[in-house]
Amino acid sequence: MSGRPRVPWLYRVVRDRSGQASPLAVVLLLGITVLGTTAIVTLGGAALDDTKQASNAARAEHSMTLFDSKVAITALGDSQSQAVELSGSQSGEYLVREDSTRIVITHKDFDGNGTPQELYDAELGSVEYRTGDVTIAYEGGGVWRTQDNGTSMVSPPEFHYRDKTLTLPVIQVTGDGGTARSPTVDILEKQQANRIYPKPSEYYDNSSQKYVNPVENGTVEVTIYSPHYRGWAQFFEERTEGNMSLDHTNESVSVELEAIGGVVGNFRMPNEGGSIEVRGMADNHTVSSYTLNLTADNNFQNMHWSMYQDGSEEDVEFHVYADGQCKTDGSFDGDIDMSIYYSNQSGTYQGWQNSNIDPEDPSSMAQVDCSTDPATITLNLTHDSTNMTYGDITMTGSDNKWYFGPEIKENSANTTTNFTEHDVDRVARYEKGDNESLKHVTNHYMSLLSPKFKLTVTDGPGGSERVNEQASSGNLDYEQADGGRYITFLHITENRVEVRFR
Repeated sequence: MSGRPRVPWLYRVVRDRSGQASPLAVVLLLGITVLGTTAIVTLGGAALDDTKQASNAARAEHSMTLFDSKVAITALGDSQSQAVELSGSQSGEYLVREDSTRIVITHKDFDGNGTPQELYDAELGSVEYRTGDVTIAYEGGGVWRTQDNGTSMVSPPEFHYRDKTLTLPVIQVTGDGGTARSPTVDILEKQQANRIYPKPSEYYDNSSQKYVNPVENGTVEVTIYSPHYRGWAQFFEERTEGNMSLDHTNESVSVELEAIGGVVGNFRMPNEGGSIEVRGMADNHTVSSYTLNLTADNNFQNMHWSMYQDGSEEDVEFHVYADGQCKTDGSFDGDIDMSIYYSNQSGTYQGWQNSNIDPEDPSSMAQVDCSTDPATITLNLTHDSTNMTYGDITMTGSDNKWYFGPEIKENSANTTTNFTEHDVDRVARYEKGDNESLKHVTNHYMSLLSPKFKLTVTDGPGGSERVNEQASSGNLDYEQADGGRYITFLHITENRVEVRFR
């Protein structure tokens, strides 16, 4: 074998030692040239098509955003009609779809017994521009872009949520037809501001409860059924902190806001076993007033009375005991005992008590009025100058006079307790015998229970059942919790436009 370097095969084919071109070589070169040219034309054409589609979609986005503003002027503003020219192309198409999107608004558990009420259920309709695999759609007062099973928001819908108030000026789109041209669209007002909620003339099903604010009990759920539901989900996630769920099978998304109503404020005392519901309480010692006005059932002697929360994880009892009664001279011949019990199911508890509260002292947290018949007692559980002492709770009488009496009897208070959960907790650690103001202790435990809990009445039993709840009252004021998962006020109106292509 020769030691000269091996000549490449293609060179040997092309080379012609006799000086004449090989026909095979010419064919190969021409084939390579044709293949390269075809690939360039094909790939370049596809890229050009993609560029045109992207350009058409971008123009359609701009047109739809302008269309959005014109619809808002017509449906929600003072104009009865508007016109707008939309950008189009030979490869794209505009069309109106009346049944593409639906909104359902439900008040769940409106009565506290798990009963749902459908407040509103209607088609939204949409105007869509389609080019290739891209859809630009106006629906619900917003503009959405859907491509490859993904949706992004171009402009936000008419869903306004701020400071626990949800405002929904629902905009319905009606019309039919479509066009591939660059059409001029007429937008005509058909209905404006038809009030859905609040509406005092409407009642919840099988209830005396009216469609009024503030919204109380349960949750308010807004569900959108739409091909662009993923974009709605992104919007809900950005604008609220409510519970959100997606149903890919039905192409829907739901967001649920907790109804907290207003603060409790003044309330009529529930009968024994009845409760007041606290909703949306802020968690940083924001209780400004917790006052009980109790009317005697004959007299207050040996009175045992409580409001308590029996929770799955935390228990609290505010207990008052009176060891005296009104005398003929109008004075009260005994003291008031105030105790607060808290447990987090640990087998021990935290106890606070003051057994020597003088109701004759005008600066006391307890004031007994013996001049009325029957007598009344006012208890201020946010009294700042009344001290409570930390330690074991001393019960007077049998343990059934406290709601959590058996737990108090069987267990002992923690040797120490720490108040570290809230920014305003001024002392981190308390030992038995340490004092703290009644206002601070009340606020601490209510903040632990917040934002939602019940306070239930218990009275007695037997001879210690001394309060006439029907003649009694109370007041509980506090700041409401911040955050994007609560709703206090709901406003829904129905607005409708008709879309016509020229």
